[in-house]
Amino acid sequence: MNLPPIILAFAVDCALGNQPADIVDGLKQKCQPVTHIPLAQIQPPITRPYYRLTGLDHCACQVTEAQFYRRLVRIISQALNTAALSPRQIGAMGFFLGSTANDIPIWEPRYRDAPVRQSFFSQNAAGYGNIADTTMRKLAMRGPAYTFNTACTSSANALLYAAAMVRGGALEHALVVGFDLFSHLGFYGFEALKLIASGPYRPFDRDRTGMILGEGCAAVVLAAATPDAAADRFCLLGGANGCDHANVTTHDAAGSGIAAVIQRALADADLHASDIDLIKAHATGSQVNDLAEANGLKRVFQHGMPPVTALKSYIGHTVGACGAVELAILLTAWQHGFVPATPGFENMDPQLEICPTIEHLPAGPATALLNFFGFGGNCTCLVVGNQS
Repeated sequence: MNLPPIILAFAVDCALGNQPADIVDGLKQKCQPVTHIPLAQIQPPITRPYYRLTGLDHCACQVTEAQFYRRLVRIISQALNTAALSPRQIGAMGFFLGSTANDIPIWEPRYRDAPVRQSFFSQNAAGYGNIADTTMRKLAMRGPAYTFNTACTSSANALLYAAAMVRGGALEHALVVGFDLFSHLGFYGFEALKLIASGPYRPFDRDRTGMILGEGCAAVVLAAATPDAAADRFCLLGGANGCDHANVTTHDAAGSGIAAVIQRALADADLHASDIDLIKAHATGSQVNDLAEANGLKRVFQHGMPPVTALKSYIGHTVGACGAVELAILLTAWQHGFVPATPGFENMDPQLEICPTIEHLPAGPATALLNFFGFGGNCTCLVVGNQS
């Protein structure tokens, strides 16, 4: 019988910082380190809230290629150092990248400043494989590489497929990366859809007004489990994905598609709804997404809802990176003995009937369901536990 893969190591860079102590402190203090970015193409100019990585110019809204790869390689190296793998193991491991913007943040300023405007993609050769190729060369990795671009489920799907390959014996180790930096294309796109909140993040709240975007980078190292090692490690116990085709852009508000994927994830982990001790909700703060997720959860957990936490109030919605980023943040808090509260939630929406935790909870041996739902209807659910 194949054992669930071990989460051997992880590292994260987000608006709270890039060191575990800073992230834990920010979570405990319920920090919401939001900045404001001007919508320069709109007159008169207005601003929108945004969660940027620490150390970046909050006014320039652009990044150089050197800065881009320096942030990425630093976090990956941090995770690989914690994993204590040999050069041979690093060279052979698979690389799984999940991102929405990919390397568009590098190419946008080059396109803008070019003396002759050509097709954006043909001029700059932006593409799905660039980040994996460049990063693997920098780290002397020679294993298989896969890039996932499924909107907000990108790195969650990367985790799901990496886990399947490790569990199935195709890989001994896998490196899963979620990485998304600010792009004008994404920022103005969400603004055009009127999905960006004008005020604070309020997930599941009666008075929620939308999402707040953010930047994030996380690296997660998965390893094949052995019977003597699985018991004291976090494990990716199972998961599932699927596409809710009820709507071109979003999910069935009744939650049927979401509930189906949650049930499949539980079955993959050989668990029942009653075995789940904690739910990490996707909770974007938008009207339809929160409604669909709440209804999906209520369909599955009819006989009692476990505690629910939402993390985007701390770091923003890091779009395609959120699968790896939110997993790493949850595990960081878990290692330090607590489940983060949900800043911004104040008033229950009677239509949702979901009340996320407003105070930190103690964390012990437990099994958690992690939800990720993407623009276009993609749904991914992961089951993680720190007990065999």
